[in-house]
Amino acid sequence: MGRERRHILIVDDDREYVKDLQEVLNDLGKVDIAYSEEEFREIFRPYRYDIILLDLRLKEGKEGLDLLQYIIEEDPSSIVIVISGYGDIATAVEALQKGAKTFLEKDKITPPEIKIRVEHALKESIAERRIRELEAYQQIDEIVGEDPKIQKIRDLINLVAQDGETTVLIRGETGTGKELVARAIHRIGARKDGPFVSVALTDINPETITSELFGHEKGAFTGAHSRHYGLFEQAHRGILFIDEIGDLPLELQVKLLRVLDRKKFRRMGGTEDISVDVQVVTATNQPLEDMVRDGRFREDLYYRLKVFEIHLPPLRERRSDTTLLAKYFLLQLYNRGRTPARDFTKDAIELMLSYHWPGNVRELKGVIENTALRCRLEGCKMITKKHLLPQLIEKDDKLSSYDEINILKSIAEYELRMVEEALIRSGGKKTEAWKLLKYPNRFSMLRRVKRILEQYPDLAERFPGVRKRYGVVE
Repeated sequence: MGRERRHILIVDDDREYVKDLQEVLNDLGKVDIAYSEEEFREIFRPYRYDIILLDLRLKEGKEGLDLLQYIIEEDPSSIVIVISGYGDIATAVEALQKGAKTFLEKDKITPPEIKIRVEHALKESIAERRIRELEAYQQIDEIVGEDPKIQKIRDLINLVAQDGETTVLIRGETGTGKELVARAIHRIGARKDGPFVSVALTDINPETITSELFGHEKGAFTGAHSRHYGLFEQAHRGILFIDEIGDLPLELQVKLLRVLDRKKFRRMGGTEDISVDVQVVTATNQPLEDMVRDGRFREDLYYRLKVFEIHLPPLRERRSDTTLLAKYFLLQLYNRGRTPARDFTKDAIELMLSYHWPGNVRELKGVIENTALRCRLEGCKMITKKHLLPQLIEKDDKLSSYDEINILKSIAEYELRMVEEALIRSGGKKTEAWKLLKYPNRFSMLRRVKRILEQYPDLAERFPGVRKRYGVVE
């Protein structure tokens, strides 16, 4: 159930009962005990405990429901099981509403049965997190490739994943799969039962990066109407993946360095240090060495991040994997019923191998998905060079086969692309396509498309789906 034995806290003033309960729970992990609110306050710290067993009727201090609310506010990751000798429906409902995992009555459940409930709650919590991640990321591609460089990367991923502690820096061009590597470290590693939290610094307003990473207290700044748990807290016991680390402002770099060194931080507006157990994985496509030399990136942070580096090669440096990746992406689409195409013709493969793929694996995947979906218009079983050429020709002058270049033809080509896209979105219905494109009526669209196809036969060849539907008089 995780990287290490669990840390459990029992909050109950019945010493005999606690003794029996502690004895059975010792098998699951380290068990701490608080017999009063005062003792609870002395030992409780956010993110210290995996599960807390809380009695609702303490002789000294606050009622259990107040402590429950305090625990959930301070540590939203903790699982709280409420145990009471004075069970009633109203109290149970209130406890669940305040965030308790479940409500148990002391006289109706034995300590061994509570142990079973604790184990189940921990496993259920892990399962719920995994379901949430799958819902957020319906498809997590495997790292595909047979090139020796990829084989070496797999070995490095396995090594650092099993360690589960060291800071990792993933480097590579845009589209090489840096987040994919970070997810693989999480999926197969010591922290697989914890969360995977991902953030790209380019997606965050520079003014709110501190709050996003470290959280803030209510009233920390104008507009802070409630406490916000930052990404470090959300990633407790798991992995925090920070993409585009080179975009971290200089004034925040020292704060990140301090967190990596001390394993502690404070929320904005907070007065107490918070300790979390997080493995930090970062990524960049920027030359950090040059940024250090220019004073744009702290040298001490640079060396702290690159404790363990993984360099991802661009697709052009492992060209032999291009065909394998293309077939892998196409098979995924075919298996999900998104395309009738199952394979590529020889000339299509030759074209893909000749292209330099500046966008790397991400670009290849996008081209395959786009082409495969368009095959639904024709019902084609094989993707040919003619299917791929329209997408690659505009990206690579070397592939251009234009006999003439003029503004009218360029406009005509763009119009056919829009028609093709409209047909895809409308499921091939011409009666809907003309509305999407704002033509006066479907007959004006028909006449316009037929005129283009007749005037530029080479464009007709490059848009077979459009030609099929508009090339013959209705």
